[in-house]
Amino acid sequence: MDIGINFFKSIYNDDIIYHYTKASTAIDFILYNNQLRFNGARKSIDPIESRKAERATVYYDSEVDKHRSEQHYLNVNELHAFADDMEKQFNQICFCQNRMGEDFASENYISNFEGHEELFGFTKLRMWDQYADKYSGVCIAFSKEKILSLNQKKFEIIENDVKYLTFQELLSKKIGDIQGNHLENVGIEKYKKQLEKLLIESFFCKHIDYAGESEYRIGTFFDKNKCSFETIRDEFVFDRTMMLDVSDCVVAIFVSSFANDRQKNDLLQYAYKLNVEIIEMRWQHDSFKPWNLKEWHEFVDRIEHEKKREL
Repeated sequence: MDIGINFFKSIYNDDIIYHYTKASTAIDFILYNNQLRFNGARKSIDPIESRKAERATVYYDSEVDKHRSEQHYLNVNELHAFADDMEKQFNQICFCQNRMGEDFASENYISNFEGHEELFGFTKLRMWDQYADKYSGVCIAFSKEKILSLNQKKFEIIENDVKYLTFQELLSKKIGDIQGNHLENVGIEKYKKQLEKLLIESFFCKHIDYAGESEYRIGTFFDKNKCSFETIRDEFVFDRTMMLDVSDCVVAIFVSSFANDRQKNDLLQYAYKLNVEIIEMRWQHDSFKPWNLKEWHEFVDRIEHEKKREL
């Protein structure tokens, strides 16, 4: 059961973002609760992102041997704590995006999905492997505009595309040592504002090897007063996890053909409930085939119904 070209045209735009996950996570949490979980940036599996910075305070020229006041050292310690706390408290949710710039979705452009697969955020094989349970999971398409509109009053949202840099470029973007000379020149308040701007920029940088992910992030700083209520091992928890509301933000569900039948059926029910398409990614020896799971399910139901009538 092929998917019509109009569906692919409808999701080829800047608004659609994709989140890869396990089928069980999609079923039991994301689609059940209409929420996505924020995670600390330091929990990333990327060692450059998760590694705690080892900072010193450096001086140069005439400032090297200069006698400094106690207040200066208090300011230095405050800057170290400020940078460390921002990095520790930053939480994020990661998505993929479409590779825009083609005329694929134009009304006057006659196109097929075949030959344009790499334009879409749901076709990234490394993401299916790494985040979607080694090709057995799910990729959920969301509306970015709806998510941001729904959550802008709850969180101080920081969102942006990820920039992909070389190691040397990352070296200049990541915040290193505190500059004692600069502190003397501009004062602590201005230095903190500059640090904040640079740190936020650094939260959206990765090595160029990840460029194929076309990543987009929604972030915020941890605030226990904005955490969601949870029950964990029969204990009520109020201050551990922040959740992004995604109610009515799902655009489509993509499920691997390697998911089990129970998972596919559960996801199919969510697709009906949300009135969105559900596409099965049928892996083949040379590519994959997007399969309309709703139409296939309805076709099988009709066949079974006919067989029962004949008995």
